[in-house]
Amino acid sequence: MIRFLPIPLVLILLIQWFVIGVSSPSEQIVDSILGMQDGFNRQRAGDVLVHCTEDFSESTYNMDASAFRGALFRIFMGQRDRKDQSFLWRVEAQRDQIEIDPDPEAEGVESVDVSAPVHFYRVANPGAGPVWVMRITAQAVRTDGGDWKFRSARFRTVEGRMPF
Repeated sequence: MIRFLPIPLVLILLIQWFVIGVSSPSEQIVDSILGMQDGFNRQRAGDVLVHCTEDFSESTYNMDASAFRGALFRIFMGQRDRKDQSFLWRVEAQRDQIEIDPDPEAEGVESVDVSAPVHFYRVANPGAGPVWVMRITAQAVRTDGGDWKFRSARFRTVEGRMPF
């Protein structure tokens, strides 16, 4: 039985390497944005901030990583339905609307500009249009481990009004 243990372990490592190795830098950045979307929709600030560097800063509302975590926490706790205490909001960022410049796959690129509209929908009104559309303009940097994380961002209203 002990002789067969290394083979499954090797297979798991190969599969993991293959999956990680196939993901391009552009796909990693897009997946980070979608991961932040999922973190917001699940009301998990840590799942949003895991995609940011420790020295993250947001210039529109003048937030560092700690203030951003606090703002998310206030939204998650304060934006609740009075009857059932469910979260009022859902966000969406469409993969095909995410812009990255320059190409993170180009040689020597360690920093890219990322732009994406984020649509905020009221959960209680399925099928209705977004209440607020915010464009996030951010800088993503390659970390020492080769991952991409967001170092800075700016939030700008494109349509509607910030609802919270």
